[in-house]
Amino acid sequence: MFRVVIADDEETIRNGLKRLIESYELDLSVIATAQDGEEAIEVIKKYHPEIILMDINMPFMNGLEIIETVRETDKDAKIIIISGYSQFEYAQKALELGVFSYILKPINYRDFKNILLKAMDAYSQRMWEVSKLKEGDAENEGCKDVGKLAIAYMKENFSQNQLSLNLVAQQFHISQSYLTRVIKQKTGVSFTDYLNRLRINMATKLLTDKDNNYSINDISNMVGYSSQHYFSRAFKNYMGVSPNKYRNGE
Repeated sequence: MFRVVIADDEETIRNGLKRLIESYELDLSVIATAQDGEEAIEVIKKYHPEIILMDINMPFMNGLEIIETVRETDKDAKIIIISGYSQFEYAQKALELGVFSYILKPINYRDFKNILLKAMDAYSQRMWEVSKLKEGDAENEGCKDVGKLAIAYMKENFSQNQLSLNLVAQQFHISQSYLTRVIKQKTGVSFTDYLNRLRINMATKLLTDKDNNYSINDISNMVGYSSQHYFSRAFKNYMGVSPNKYRNGE
């Protein structure tokens, strides 16, 4: 779950952004809001959010001063400026300080969601690279190819019925949205579809193996389904026939 801090001197803006983020149903949690620059610094140091939404004009310290302070200790947080000011000097300074995006009010609902998704993806990718560097694997191409490693992990663990998008994302310290994208790019199908294909492919081998007498329920459990009913339905969706008919060559 990505932690978000919202800093804006207008309560209606803070509350509106919080409700908007919650409505997207993303892997985001607004953990704190701040009404001025000093409070913003306080909550950012306390919660270490991955994403910071901030207005430029606030009491005590403006947004640019806050960013300079934050960047002294946190180089990776994705900071998104939301401002009513379009002056070039503000945007230029913000970019120099490593701001992820500069949005002008009023906010476009769809565009804002896309920016949040990109910020989550960028943070996930950065953390993945950092974790690999810490492991002394900086030269390994795999550190830039989390999709390839995630697929290998799924191939090794698909028989575990608890395997899920969230579990694999946590395994590689990335967001669910980022994992969804890289799996789609690598396989051409969704995470769920790819996982089902791995399981059904193994099930077909078990069903046609004349040296075993596994029941349909046994095979269902062996390939990662906790329910025989769900397994049979998934098998028919992919193979066009039920597991029993497939076994009997019908």
